[in-house]
Amino acid sequence: MIGFLRGKLLSKNPENLQCVVLAQDVGYELTLHKKLFLNLIPDAEVSLFVHTHMKESVFAFYGFASEEEKQFFRVLLSVSGLGPKSALSLLGEHGAQPLAQLILQKNSAEISRAQGIGKKTAERIVLELKTKVEKLAWLSKIQDNLRHNPESEAPTLSQSLREDLSLALVHLGYQPNQFKQTLDSFCEKEDLGKVSFEAALKRLLADLSGRIAGKHLSN
Repeated sequence: MIGFLRGKLLSKNPENLQCVVLAQDVGYELTLHKKLFLNLIPDAEVSLFVHTHMKESVFAFYGFASEEEKQFFRVLLSVSGLGPKSALSLLGEHGAQPLAQLILQKNSAEISRAQGIGKKTAERIVLELKTKVEKLAWLSKIQDNLRHNPESEAPTLSQSLREDLSLALVHLGYQPNQFKQTLDSFCEKEDLGKVSFEAALKRLLADLSGRIAGKHLSN
């Protein structure tokens, strides 16, 4: 099985959220969730954690930004009646850690915002996964926060968008210490609850490019 791929992104197909990654002269076709798909740029080098799925002797590859995200995808697949498409929809709508927090809070209404996820499915996800989610090591900080703040709310749209922008910049080759100050400033002046991911990323990249260019001129 393939667990990780690093290579050049050859193509993207927005109709099925699939991409082709060239690694060691072999092109691998992977399906991604929407947020990750939008973050990737053709011809750039990408690094993806891979889940290999087999059904009726047919292999399919699913790509993820982190090992934690891949493992959470597998946890979602353990829910009765939940397939890869629905699991990707959940990750694309919420993100791994925010979704885990929603499950711990039994917030089935918010979970059902994902495309193709109805009320009954969301309730089944909470019922079947709450205990499993509690055992995931990388969720320790979330669980500690919920124990100390049981009434804490789910991540806001602005918080989720900030996380998506940070992930996108990392995939574009920026280091956190290169963009943190610019991202902080951007989030302070923009109303993230009223701007799309694509528009926010475009403006943020413009701000970041201007800041980097200004540093070069000053030097």
